Amino acid sequence: MVMIMKKISIIVPVYNAEPYLKKCLDSLFNQNYLNYEVIAINDGSKDHSLEILRDYQKKYDNLIVIDDTNHGQGHARNLGIKNAKGSYLTFVDSDDYIASDFLIDLANKLEEDDYDIVISDLWKVYDNYTEYFKQYHNFSKNSNISFMLSHPGPVGRLFKKELFTKNNLFFKEGVYYEDLATIPLLAIYASKIAYLEHAYYYYVIHENSTMKQVKYNPKLDDIFVVLESLTEEFTYRSGKKYQKELEYLYIEHLLYSASLRYLNYSEGKEKGNQIKKIFHAMYPNYRKNEYYKKKSKKFKLVCFCAYYDFRMMLKLMKKIGGK
Repeated sequence: MVMIMKKISIIVPVYNAEPYLKKCLDSLFNQNYLNYEVIAINDGSKDHSLEILRDYQKKYDNLIVIDDTNHGQGHARNLGIKNAKGSYLTFVDSDDYIASDFLIDLANKLEEDDYDIVISDLWKVYDNYTEYFKQYHNFSKNSNISFMLSHPGPVGRLFKKELFTKNNLFFKEGVYYEDLATIPLLAIYASKIAYLEHAYYYYVIHENSTMKQVKYNPKLDDIFVVLESLTEEFTYRSGKKYQKELEYLYIEHLLYSASLRYLNYSEGKEKGNQIKKIFHAMYPNYRKNEYYKKKSKKFKLVCFCAYYDFRMMLKLMKKIGGK
């Protein structure tokens, strides 16, 4: 098959990424695909990230650098989308890196049958080991629903730009979990979604990440704001069509993940009680959800303990590897 090499825009938010940025950029400019641009948004970095970007800009004429004040990752990604000249978009975080065949393989797959989205898997890179991570799970024979319910991150994927621009769909700004507020909604508009069961993207896990901080970070509470926003957006964009899918997103990201995350902090009891109240009010019959039924026994046990606020049992499960 002869591929039409339409332009791809790689969008890279950059904030205080000096220790990792060169490795990221080197991987971006080592692609087997030819027709692409890299849009790097310096999000008010206080280190030497901007200087590194300017140095690379002298070597690569397909690097566009936007120097912005600090507004957060959601705003930076949106700025990239609005300035993108490509027909396709992909997102790379400035501390991550990609394989040389990432663009060409995903673009080939996308043009194979005029897909709107192609999703691939990730390598999670820790200090001492690397772990394969599946981004896509077969929740349904309908690939759009499976995409909607799979990992909500925007990386390791290739999108038609018009999915965002034509539908006025941009990342929620000023919050954490901005990807969860946005990516599942793309499935409402995509005609066809493809999955490549291969990992091209290297997602680097840092000890100082928000999810691993020992001290409580109020940004974690954005999960409540984001899920409320997602509820409103699903209703606005599709009415009541995806109610059971929305229920599952609450189960996965609030009852399960957030409940476990809050166990690390003294504020966890209050937050766990808040989660319990939300589920007792909105989803008291969550165990009947067809996607929940496909999950593991461990997953279901965590949800059960969170629903009834059995914190000691949750802590024990987490300690012995229940997650």
